[in-house]
Amino acid sequence: MLISVIIPVYNEQENLVKRLSFLCEQANKFPIEIIVSNSPETSDNSPKICENFDKVRYLQSEKKGRAAQMNFAAVKAKGAILLFLHADIQLPKDFYKQVTTSISNGNKAGFFAYKFDKDSFLLNVNSKFTTKDGFFAGGGDQCQFFTKEVFTTLNGYNEEFCIMEDFEMIDRVRKYKIPYTIIQSKAIASARKYENNSWLKVNLINGYVFLKYKLGVHPKKLRKTYKLLLRESV
Repeated sequence: MLISVIIPVYNEQENLVKRLSFLCEQANKFPIEIIVSNSPETSDNSPKICENFDKVRYLQSEKKGRAAQMNFAAVKAKGAILLFLHADIQLPKDFYKQVTTSISNGNKAGFFAYKFDKDSFLLNVNSKFTTKDGFFAGGGDQCQFFTKEVFTTLNGYNEEFCIMEDFEMIDRVRKYKIPYTIIQSKAIASARKYENNSWLKVNLINGYVFLKYKLGVHPKKLRKTYKLLLRESV
């Protein structure tokens, strides 16, 4: 069963080297297609980095934004399963087996629990919440995956969402009662925004922006609020 791993990037050359090295190792063992969907606004060496990996399909997205970049790549992907990966997230080594088993068990979508690349009590509290389904589950850094059939039926990510596109997508999965699962084999997420700010500040901002999303505030206003409050590129 072919999995297409789609990585939307915007000036992520350092993380890209790490992700592609790992994924190419896995692609030597399992049927995995690796697609990098680059933003038209990228100004770093991401295109040249991709040239160093012969198993990587490099695509120049026609539009900027994660939702648009992911949709652009999904149309061109060959896999029966689409897995969407942020450039700063490390998948677990057994991700191929975990995803294909989940699909074989009848799920049509899912996402990963995760832990952080820095060990602390407070960050471990955050990661604990990713192991269970709930109000905040499914978005952020949780590496969503779908059968291509379901992804197409849902018309992909909503490109109006320049932020929170993954939460909006999983809300539709729940709305249409599409069977999904949370994989407990943990991905590893970057703690960089917590290091640049603080645990309390990041969580307060995330909660505030998420509440505004649930209240129907326009995505452009959400993005403006997030960028204003948090020292982190979006």
